[in-house]
Amino acid sequence: MKKRNKLILMAIFWLAIVAVLYSQGIITTDINKIKEIIGKNPFKMRVLFVFLSTVRVLFFIPQTIFIIIGSMLLGPYVGFALSVLSLSIAQSIMYAIGIYFQNQLLGEEFLEKNRVTIAILKKYGYKMLALGIACPVTPSDLITLSAACIKLNYKKCIFIIVMADTPMIFLYGFLGTGIQGTFFFKTLAIVAITFVSYYTFVIWKKINSNSEGEEKHSSLT
Repeated sequence: MKKRNKLILMAIFWLAIVAVLYSQGIITTDINKIKEIIGKNPFKMRVLFVFLSTVRVLFFIPQTIFIIIGSMLLGPYVGFALSVLSLSIAQSIMYAIGIYFQNQLLGEEFLEKNRVTIAILKKYGYKMLALGIACPVTPSDLITLSAACIKLNYKKCIFIIVMADTPMIFLYGFLGTGIQGTFFFKTLAIVAITFVSYYTFVIWKKINSNSEGEEKHSSLT
């Protein structure tokens, strides 16, 4: 698929999302109005949240935004459960794109641009998949695509993705409301997220640098 066609497709999806939001009266910054709409039809709003939190993957929008919004609007427990559900669906979509449509949608440019990430996954397998998903600063959607391109097992991939990302979803949920909305739990969540982000990023960066060095060395020899 040509780049122009991809942009047109993304624009159509964006317009569709805006149309859905507008029809529901959710295009507003008034949080009380949104909560009022949710109160009128909570099931409908939960379905809408899962839909939006899932299709965001097509535009590479970070899920963190929807996790926090879901916690604010739906509460920490419902928001958490629906965020995990949408994560599973969204990453399944990325896996399907990677394994079935990589030539048509991704092309050689994607494989070349992400060759180091693909090489890391080939070498370390599911361990690096878990690390990449757990690290908030790494592009988890692209990592799932890369895992599919090298044909890692679907069930194992989704299981590891959910297990690796669930703790972070739980922590980000505190930023929306927290238990009782207390300052203590919000601060604790920020500290934990910062620590996990830094620790996983350092490990990922180290392995990534080593892989790039090995690739340069092999090309010279």
